[in-house]
Amino acid sequence: MVVKSFYFQLMAGASAAAVVAATGGVAAAQTAPAQTSDSNAVAEVVVTGVRESLRSAQALKRNADQIVDSVQAQDIGKLPDANTTEALQRITGVQIQRRYGEGATDFDHRTQPAVTVRGLTQVQNFLDGRAVYSASGGRAFDLEGVPPELLSGIDVYKNAPANIIEGGVGGAVNLRTRKPFDAAGRVLSATVRGNYYDRVGKDGGSISGLYSNRWDTSAGEVGFLVNAVLSKSHYRQDGLLAGPFDTVAAGSIAGAPANAQVPYGFEIYDDSGDRKRLGIATAVQWQPNDNLLLTAQYQRTKYWFNRTGAYYYDFNNRSNQRNAAGVVTSYGTDPLPGAAFTFNDEGYATKGSLQNQTFETGRFDQQLWSQSQNFTLNAAWRVSDKLKTNFDAQYLKSYYNADRNGHVLSLYTQVGQTALTTPHKTVVDFDLTGKYPKWDVRDPTLLSNPANYTTPFIADSLQRNDAETFALAGDFEYDFEGGFFDKLRGGARYSDNSIDLRGTWHGVCVTSLGADPNCSAPAGTPLVPLSAHPQLAMKGPSKDWFDGNTVKGGLLYPAFPAGDGVWAQTKALYALLGATTKDSFTPGDLNSQTEKTYTGWAVADYDTEIGGVAIDGGVGVRVIKTQATSTGTQFNSDGTSKAIDVDNSYTRVLPSFNLRAKLTDTLQARLAYSKGLARPNFDQLSTNLTLNNPNQVNPVTGHPSASSGNPALHPIESDNYDLTAEWYFSNTGSLTAGVFYKKVDGFLAGGTVTGTYNGVVYDVGTVVNSGKGTVKGIELGYQQFFDFLPGLLSGLGLQANYTYVDSSVSNPFATAGSNIPQQVPLEKLSKNSYNLIGLYEKGPVSARVAYNWRSSYLDQTTGSGANGIPQYARPYASLDASVSFDVNEHVAVSFDAVNLNNRMNVLYIGTSAAPLQYQLNDRRFGVALRVTY
Repeated sequence: MVVKSFYFQLMAGASAAAVVAATGGVAAAQTAPAQTSDSNAVAEVVVTGVRESLRSAQALKRNADQIVDSVQAQDIGKLPDANTTEALQRITGVQIQRRYGEGATDFDHRTQPAVTVRGLTQVQNFLDGRAVYSASGGRAFDLEGVPPELLSGIDVYKNAPANIIEGGVGGAVNLRTRKPFDAAGRVLSATVRGNYYDRVGKDGGSISGLYSNRWDTSAGEVGFLVNAVLSKSHYRQDGLLAGPFDTVAAGSIAGAPANAQVPYGFEIYDDSGDRKRLGIATAVQWQPNDNLLLTAQYQRTKYWFNRTGAYYYDFNNRSNQRNAAGVVTSYGTDPLPGAAFTFNDEGYATKGSLQNQTFETGRFDQQLWSQSQNFTLNAAWRVSDKLKTNFDAQYLKSYYNADRNGHVLSLYTQVGQTALTTPHKTVVDFDLTGKYPKWDVRDPTLLSNPANYTTPFIADSLQRNDAETFALAGDFEYDFEGGFFDKLRGGARYSDNSIDLRGTWHGVCVTSLGADPNCSAPAGTPLVPLSAHPQLAMKGPSKDWFDGNTVKGGLLYPAFPAGDGVWAQTKALYALLGATTKDSFTPGDLNSQTEKTYTGWAVADYDTEIGGVAIDGGVGVRVIKTQATSTGTQFNSDGTSKAIDVDNSYTRVLPSFNLRAKLTDTLQARLAYSKGLARPNFDQLSTNLTLNNPNQVNPVTGHPSASSGNPALHPIESDNYDLTAEWYFSNTGSLTAGVFYKKVDGFLAGGTVTGTYNGVVYDVGTVVNSGKGTVKGIELGYQQFFDFLPGLLSGLGLQANYTYVDSSVSNPFATAGSNIPQQVPLEKLSKNSYNLIGLYEKGPVSARVAYNWRSSYLDQTTGSGANGIPQYARPYASLDASVSFDVNEHVAVSFDAVNLNNRMNVLYIGTSAAPLQYQLNDRRFGVALRVTY
């Protein structure tokens, strides 16, 4: 099937990268109109599947004036992966996080992107070359909310030159949508997809359509395109937690190794939900004459995420106590005397029994809905044969809303009880040695009996964020005749950003005396029994949770009264228990920020020959002035408050240099340097300030304490170096290698600064620019179709890439003399990762099997309940596959599967011998029907 998905107008002397890269660092895929008198003016690129998508991506990389890698759509509405984030993991140097069954970030850490480029999360995001971000409070665009059917491709810039908008020390990710002049004529396409998610046992799917056409009129050529998609998906995420582990008393376990370690207890979480995505992209292009092209675009993405997080966790209120020398003075670990234990080589228990275990269960429902709308207008004007100009305007408007709640059931019956005094303590047997870990209680009815539970705690939370950006840019390109420098490019950009952050968190303790916001009920006060409101419990865990061998007698999770959505259910719960939700925002919940940037840039392109080797490249500089204001509230210890505004202004100069040496017709090398910056997240720049009692001072500093965000933060800065070698032995065959080095300064961490308020000097706990680090590594890439093989075998192909990244940054949690490491790698960064992708395309059949692997990585610098010890993830691999069959030139059917190997994610504390969390996700199976005319 031949589908005309791309149509590039390449001007004389212009590279393919000029078409897809940001023109002047602003508007992607905008080109001045081709001059029909030039024999090189028009070139048509026709995408016909996997082979052509690889050819197109390779051409972009080869001809670019910078270091860039791309993923191209195989067809309309068909990126090679079912998720925008997941498509990026196929690019060398890019690693992703997986949460809730997809490539995604944690709901509670939405300002931390799911994508890292060369280990850094500070990645600039573009939509058709224009800077975009979501209103979550971070700097990243919500990639997981973008339906992949909207995109024609994704570009990743590894070492951005001066013409690229600043904002990423890791790199930049550009999402490309389609425009009507990309195709030679009319394109009409529709796709219907159905998906099945095996762990949750539910169906989902999507429907998408694209219409594009162009017409010759008396006023010039006009084009129109509309692309729309609506999708829904489901997930279930099963998690079992162990520990943390700690030392047991000598002699408490017969035959135990020295310094034997056992867990304090065990937990499970039972997480399920759904996602909906709506995407619309429209474009109108008008070319009134050969020298002017006007393009107007509108993109809208809307994302809904509904999550039910049910947790069942040990709540023993016990831990080992240590003196200043680190010696254990009392033990909270509680092995069952006489129980049979086994240990691994490092002394961590793998099987055994714990006594005096009791539990709580929490339910935390979350409902997110967010939207981004991007309005743009671009004019590309060829002033003369030598001078081209480009003018661009952008208005971005987004919101990010979330409702959350909390509801706890407890096996404690009175305030102040412990695991030793509750009537519902039990023995837990555990076994971590099999394919799936498991644990259970000795009394199988204990956890499922409603009479054993009370309702101690409820919570509610609202989030309502809004953000707007208005940006204007203009740039030019002037061609010289002869000489060392053959082209001068330059431009200016102005952006005006505003964001309003609004968020509450409100918790209520519940006793038999009623709702108690101060949690001040005296010890021995009876808690509210579940029997008073039996509808507030539901059976668990989910069907076949893990392997069905954990808590086989069942358990109870909290339930909410009926209501239309999370907030209505929360209000009904509060009303039932005599409490009131926090329905409005108070000054401490609010922060408003404005940020204006003024940018000028210039790049001089050169083209020469040295010793018979063609050399080209560019040397440039980008100068940015940033002016920001953060508005919040100062809260004094006497209960008074006042509004405060904090201004921050800084200017940065970012030089860049690119060199390409064309050693032969097929072999080239690149050398690149640039300086980059990444501004702090908006939530880190908030300025709400709380001053504690000025008469209570730190004996070391003599100052009272305070806490605040830090609107005076400066950007993280990096020096980036790259050296590559690229061999293009066919139009779909290449072998590439690169080394890179980044020196980063200004990583953000918790710290203390001094500030004077009301005439008093305070120690202010806040976020500071403190950390330095280095990132260095190697990238290798290979792709080829084996056309030389006979018959049907000639359709075979292979893509492979490997990335090695070594990083070292200062650990903000390290203290002198502790066992906490002073230097750690970057969070979420695997030192080794690779992709192996088997391809087949012959006649009407195309197929793809993709295996992605990454080595262990630092998940969190300080682990959960682990006294500052880092938390790591074990190596992880995913196996995905797809096959497509062209029924005829208009109709195609495809099948795909994600997470075929059903791999388990495992987190551990300090050493892989001390597991913390085991996690399983759905396998996703899909079928799609695509019709194109």
